[in-house]
Amino acid sequence: MDLDVDLPSLPPLPQARFDLPLELSAKAALLLDFNSGVPLYDKNIKEKLPPASLTKIMTAIVVLENFSDDDLVTVNKIENYGQVVGLVEGEQITVKDLLYGLLVYSGNDAAYALADFYPDGRNGFITAMNEKAKSLGMEDTHFTNPNGQYDPDHYSTAEDLARLTMSAWRQSEFREVVICQEKVVCDVNGQICHFLLSTNELLGIFPGALGVKTGWTEEAAGCFVGFFDEDGQQLLSVILGSEDRFQDTQKLVGWGLVNFSYYSLTQAGSIADK
Repeated sequence: MDLDVDLPSLPPLPQARFDLPLELSAKAALLLDFNSGVPLYDKNIKEKLPPASLTKIMTAIVVLENFSDDDLVTVNKIENYGQVVGLVEGEQITVKDLLYGLLVYSGNDAAYALADFYPDGRNGFITAMNEKAKSLGMEDTHFTNPNGQYDPDHYSTAEDLARLTMSAWRQSEFREVVICQEKVVCDVNGQICHFLLSTNELLGIFPGALGVKTGWTEEAAGCFVGFFDEDGQQLLSVILGSEDRFQDTQKLVGWGLVNFSYYSLTQAGSIADK
């Protein structure tokens, strides 16, 4: 008996057209075709390296899974390490606005304010980060803080960070925040405001750039995870330990766009028959 069943179409698969050379300053790099999950380029993708503020992708996931947008956070202990939004002690601000501070401006004070808001406090939040990493299959990742401050026991890999970002990108609220180029957020009374400018220099500049997150510390050097959609060709890039994270990303993504064509499984069968 024939069954009339509408099956979902499978994504087109990438096929290398050329063997173009690619030189990157990054210690580790990965380029994925997002829809199929097929890696197009990899370099040291299992090497454990400090992820710097790419950590905040995981921070955001834990926040999105445990808090509501309109939950009101009272800022207690101020953390002024590195890049900060400028939160004020006693300021009351929503979780949603703190997410913008976390992901758009990469505010370390926003990361700690959100972690401290967790029911079990900062330590409980970090435990939740590591539990989420395990559930996503991030076997070579461990977190000791919510913002990416250097710690020898705080590390990840290009492969794990790609896995993390693929999960995060499927959440519409995450996408909404990371594609934002600038934003003004204020406390609940509208008396304390913060202007946020994205640290992602490729937004609005590089064709198809839609996010995701930057990172830098002296120990980690330049880090960047990017998502690109150029004429329906969706790519996810990861750069760790780079001398120039944005130049490396542009070279990597440009290489992927030029070096690969896409074909459906039907076309693949035709190719195989020839």
